[in-house]
Amino acid sequence: MAKGKDQKAFDIQAIIDKAVNAGIRAGYVAANQTPSNTYKATEKRLYAYPDLLKRIEDNKELLRDIATEGAPEHSKSIARFGGSGVRLSQDEIIEGLMTKTNEEITRDTYEVETIAGALALIKADPYYIVVTARYFEGKNDDQIAEAIPCDVTTVRRNRGRLVRRLAVRLYGAEAL
Repeated sequence: MAKGKDQKAFDIQAIIDKAVNAGIRAGYVAANQTPSNTYKATEKRLYAYPDLLKRIEDNKELLRDIATEGAPEHSKSIARFGGSGVRLSQDEIIEGLMTKTNEEITRDTYEVETIAGALALIKADPYYIVVTARYFEGKNDDQIAEAIPCDVTTVRRNRGRLVRRLAVRLYGAEAL
């Protein structure tokens, strides 16, 4: 009987390893695909930055909850099965949830660090505030111009200049 349990654990670990490796490969491929409009893609990443930071914290909290309380409860009448039709134990479910959550944290952290590295290049720029105010605080150009103070066209011109610099940092020569 012990041999059957060992084989089951080995099979489950193989499935988990295969899924993790597939996820890493997919992330690598996606990260290396350059969008056709790097300016818009850079803006999209900047808008997502605060949400990614929050998502990382939420996932870390979820990991702490899983570690202390176990997997989130489901109806007792619902059984969880692996891809092979094998019913999963509570420990296997917890391990799977933790693996998936750790993968999400790793992927999101990589993106946050990439964006933060790009932002570090422009941080000393006197118009850096136009990037943070627009993409992280949700202010429009009029509000930013009033806060600096400067003309709205100055805000737009400098935001465009800085986002193009970020695009080069994020996408390389493809952004030129």
